[in-house]
Formats: sequence, structure tokens, C-alpha cells
Amino acid sequence: MPTVTECLYRNQKISVDRALELELELKRSDGGNRWSHLNFSCIECGEPVRPHRGGGHASAHFEHLDRNPDCSLSHRMRDTTNATKLRADYALDDIKAIEGYEIDRKITTLARNASIVAKCKKRDDYTCQACEFRLQLEGRFVIECHHIKPLAENGMRDVSLDELVCLCPTCHRIAHTRKEPFSVEEIKRLRERRS
Repeated sequence: MPTVTECLYRNQKISVDRALELELELKRSDGGNRWSHLNFSCIECGEPVRPHRGGGHASAHFEHLDRNPDCSLSHRMRDTTNATKLRADYALDDIKAIEGYEIDRKITTLARNASIVAKCKKRDDYTCQACEFRLQLEGRFVIECHHIKPLAENGMRDVSLDELVCLCPTCHRIAHTRKEPFSVEEIKRLRERRS
């Protein structure tokens, strides 16, 4: 299936990069409402599409909201008639699996500012603000800096120290277990209920 990098918006052909910019502008003007979307259409069939950022193994592209088997630009349902069966020596309940093989991927990461991260860690005394965990191993602290407003949601912007908080690796993982990250207070309550 070809990667779709153009769509129709207000009867004009636009690129996926422009569509992503328009969605970001909408989210900023709409108070960050992640459910607000613009009406983009497929250049072939006219059905609704949405833009996806590049990352992992795929570059930025459009995807149909609902699969359209009549459109050559729509994702297809997987044909499992000729799918490779699991080999008998690697059944689902087997405790062995092949790991450690190399995978080539194109990855886009979001830039971080080491200076503001260091200031956050120093301000919070290298201590998790949710569980008060503090650990230093071989002269290095085990602590992470968490963005209260996710970078992935809000894109490139000025970040103030007030938007950052120190979390231990476990609490940081908990924070990101849902689409809208848990706040420090919510993590505290979750941990209290579990103990």
C-alpha cells in the first residue's frame, strides 16, 4: 500500500506536514482538546482521513478513519489465509522465544534541554515527588524528569521549570500508563491504595 502524504482540505491539496501543523494550531486554540479534529479527505475516494506523525517504522502519512476496500490508498484488512503457522517448537505456551535480533527503524525523538532537566532535579533534591524515593548509585542519582504537559501533545514550545517534576522510574512509568498522564497527586493516591 502506498504511503499517502497528501489530502484534501477545504477543496485544496495539502501535505501531511501542513495537516499536522493545522491540527496543532487547532489544539492550541481549543485549549488542548485532543478530540478536536479537522475535516481532511482522501485525494482518491473523498472519505475522511487523519494525519499521523512519523516515528518508529513509518514516516508521516494519512490514514482512512474507516478502511475502504475500494480505495487504493486505504489500508487493507490483513489476509490471514496464507499466514505462517506457529512452529511446533515455539507454541504460545512455550517458555522460549527468539529475542535479540536487530531491527532497522527510522525514529524521530523530541529534543530535551539538559539544563532545565538538571535544574528540576536539583530543585526537587533528586527525590520522587510522588513516593519520596531517593537513590544514588555510584555517584549518580536514579531519578527522571517528567513533563506535566506532555511534549508529544503540545509540540515544540517554551518549557518552564514549573512544568517539570521529578519522578522515580516506577512512578514515571505509572504516570504514562494512560493517554492523559496521571498527576503527582493521582500517583500518590494510586500508590496509597496499593499498599
